[in-house]
Amino acid sequence: MDLETAEPAIDTSLSRRSLVTRVGAAGLAGLAAAFVIDRSTLVSAATGPDDRPGVPTNADKLVLARVIEFELAASALYESALENADDDLAVAVRVMADNHRSYAEAIAGATGISAGTADEELVAELEPLFTGSSTDFFTSAHTLEQTAVATHTALLADYESTDAIQLTASIAVVEARHATVLADLLGVDDLDVLFGNEESPLDLTGDDA
Repeated sequence: MDLETAEPAIDTSLSRRSLVTRVGAAGLAGLAAAFVIDRSTLVSAATGPDDRPGVPTNADKLVLARVIEFELAASALYESALENADDDLAVAVRVMADNHRSYAEAIAGATGISAGTADEELVAELEPLFTGSSTDFFTSAHTLEQTAVATHTALLADYESTDAIQLTASIAVVEARHATVLADLLGVDDLDVLFGNEESPLDLTGDDA
């Protein structure tokens, strides 16, 4: 991923109450952001053919296996960031790490695919940024979440089953919330950043394998 380093105004002295307030308020923005990103794709996927299968097809599973690897990599990156996070920030970092792992496990439960392998290449690429300065962490984490949302949104139109679509849409909503929380912690007040997404989706379809 191409990560751009900003000059954020980071508040590193967050109280637990202020952090919870930020997460709650940003959650509403994140919920909206998930559907602003590409509403046409979401609507198209939701109004697909009437004979769409319920459970993930073999084609869906090939893609979802790579999604599991991505989600486990995201979880591992947040786990690595916990080493440098103070007690209050660690609350949010832990939630995001646990969420990403839960998404991988949810996909594994729906498909029967093992949730044991992370995308080690992605972890190796981004771990120095997640364990570096506060600026590097917040900027990299925000980009990661925006990339995740863009990727899940792009995949919605490709899935054949309703289970894959519904599960992916629910994950995209929460990851949009993650991105909004991180942007808020960065001190971003640009609505185009808070409600938009300029990141490109990853190719998890296997075409580049």
